[in-house]
Amino acid sequence: MKIKNLITRELEKTEKYIGILKEEIESLPKGSIVTTKAKDNIYCYLKRREGKKVISVYVGKDTDIETIKLGAEIKKRKKLEEDLLALEEERDLMVKMLKVK
Repeated sequence: MKIKNLITRELEKTEKYIGILKEEIESLPKGSIVTTKAKDNIYCYLKRREGKKVISVYVGKDTDIETIKLGAEIKKRKKLEEDLLALEEERDLMVKMLKVK
């Protein structure tokens, strides 16, 4: 009985953390940064999918602070999405463990 209680508590913590991660992921920009070179400058565009269309928005030069920040936020989003996937797998495993009699 103690193991079942332990798994139940861990499941509750995991579900709460999944909710927090989902909120944080939604606050970060979607897409990826694509660079193009023209003459001696490198220009960055944010590409993302909206429905069936791929939208491309000019961000700035590759050395602009805003472009660097956006790149870091996109990288953070991708890392959080990987963490979320791992947590959801753990949650599913805990649910299966609780259903076993």
